[in-house]
Amino acid sequence: MPVLGMGDADLEDMGGLGLISVLPRATLLGAALLIVVFAVLLWMDRPIKGLLLVTLLATVVSLHALPAVIETEPRFATAWQHLGFMEYIDRTGAAAPDLDARWSWPGFFAAAAFVAKACGVSDMTEVIRWWPTAIQVLYLAPMFLLVRSMRAAWRAKWAGLWIFVLSGWVGQDYFSPQGFTYLLYLAFIAVLLVWFRAPRVLWTKRRPGELEVEPTGRGERAVLLLILVGIFVASVAAHQLTPFVMLGVLTVLVLVGRSELRGLPVLLGVFVVVWLGFLAEPYWSGHFDELFGGVGGVGGNVSSSVSGRIEGGSSTHRLVLYARVAMAGGVLAFACWGWWRRRFYRYSERSLLVLTFVPFLGFGMQSYGGEMALRVFMFALPGAALLAGLALFPRAGLTAEERDRDRVSLAPLAALMAGLVLMGGFLVARWGNEPFERIRPGEVAAMEYVYAHDDPTVRLLWMSDDTVDNVTPAMPWGARDMEKVEYVPTLAPADPVLVSGLVKALKDAGPHSYLMINRSQTTYLELDAGYSETWQPRLIQHLDEREELKKVFSNEDATIYGMRGRPDGEAPQAADWAAGPKVTWTPWTVVGALAFVALALLLTTREVVRVAAAPSVRQQRWLQSSFWFSLPLLAVLLASLVQRFVTMA
Repeated sequence: MPVLGMGDADLEDMGGLGLISVLPRATLLGAALLIVVFAVLLWMDRPIKGLLLVTLLATVVSLHALPAVIETEPRFATAWQHLGFMEYIDRTGAAAPDLDARWSWPGFFAAAAFVAKACGVSDMTEVIRWWPTAIQVLYLAPMFLLVRSMRAAWRAKWAGLWIFVLSGWVGQDYFSPQGFTYLLYLAFIAVLLVWFRAPRVLWTKRRPGELEVEPTGRGERAVLLLILVGIFVASVAAHQLTPFVMLGVLTVLVLVGRSELRGLPVLLGVFVVVWLGFLAEPYWSGHFDELFGGVGGVGGNVSSSVSGRIEGGSSTHRLVLYARVAMAGGVLAFACWGWWRRRFYRYSERSLLVLTFVPFLGFGMQSYGGEMALRVFMFALPGAALLAGLALFPRAGLTAEERDRDRVSLAPLAALMAGLVLMGGFLVARWGNEPFERIRPGEVAAMEYVYAHDDPTVRLLWMSDDTVDNVTPAMPWGARDMEKVEYVPTLAPADPVLVSGLVKALKDAGPHSYLMINRSQTTYLELDAGYSETWQPRLIQHLDEREELKKVFSNEDATIYGMRGRPDGEAPQAADWAAGPKVTWTPWTVVGALAFVALALLLTTREVVRVAAAPSVRQQRWLQSSFWFSLPLLAVLLASLVQRFVTMA
């Protein structure tokens, strides 16, 4: 593979389009060859499953393993920060909800720390290096299960899986709660649609090539129901957004008659509101406006996460952002066409429509830090990709006459053209930000210097073009000692001559404070904020000329400055953060918690009985009476939550 000979020196030549600008031609031809091979396999009379699977897996690995093979250090700054969450749990044995908002959803970090310690893994850098590739391969398992619920020909199913792989450029697959809970989301919708779909009235008789999933026994269905609940609870404890998408999809499937679990939305909704109202208290009690301020502001949430992300910066790099919009819009438009073609052949696709468009309700919640559009497309992709596959091959099964006619079909040729476009778009949309999202070895060394000098605490000032909204630095930050190091976004002067503001900011930061200038953050300022290409060397030159400053660390990737004279005072001690979960208990809180326990047991038992027991008059009476009994418990729980929000907001 040609990329094996590449290294960090080759990556320094990346332009505004990112990784694709330095990839060897042989690598690009190899990517095109994978598309051609898969399209040819779709032209076969029968599915050659082994070759289809190998080609699909090769496509996933080839697309997502590029940085892991080429770059010296594992990529993406936030992945390094998540190592810091694990390190804190491993060192202290507890979460710290007042230290960071993500500690109100610590499930992923706690589980990762436990597994790492159980396996004897002390260095997680190789884990975060290969995590994106591994998790993308794992995404295929529930997707293969999901296509079993489709009434479609084999070509449509494989094409849908292929489009799913080629459209997975959103970039939330790094070592993170979102990447992991997305896997749980795929498993949730797959189990839901395969084993708990409501009985359907088919518009036509079963046709050749169609297969229906065989029904399971009632005991097995009860186990599957408990698995669904377990998946959802794990997501509730690990991520803020994913449970709401799960709950929305389930509720709409029930409303449109595509799921028989009519009582499950109430049970899962109870889990969500209890976690948010009780266990996430440190977050919402201090961020009430941030949490609920965007509710209903659809226009503002859309603009902040679409057009707001394209403003300013390098004209070449803006092509990356336009490519993302075009890729997302193209797949969604293709999905709509697939639904229309299925209607022409008299098939109903309500379930896939629900999977595709329910995530768009997220725009009515909040902007999610300007990332809501990316999250919406990511959650919409499973349904959209399968509908896009149906756009190419809309018929479920083929009669002998239709099979003869399909021998001259142009659908595989259309799949080839779509695949080439999606492959090229993926390389731009996924790896276009790599000039500043990759981590350079010198930046890791610079952070090691900071950690070696963080007793009792340290403030690290870094360059930002917007100290209010752009508060995530492009460097391997937060990998350990998260309670000791405070990262302070500091306004980067557009004119590198004007360094007086930086000197003053460093002086005002107090004792044990540093100012870091690093390559990745500078590249971000150049490509995304329009700073000059000569900005960093000129800035360093003028900082070197200031007598008040001294250079305490320097290499080709990062430079750290401190004050030459010792500032007055002493560095503060690290705060002793209260261990979580942190719940303020009141009499109403106790009553609400007891009501939740009783309600959860009752609703869970009710759903298990519904799917596991043979229907009878006695069972129907019990289900009806349990429903009426659950209403007072639900009212008490909601009243306790309202009282908490009103008194603590």
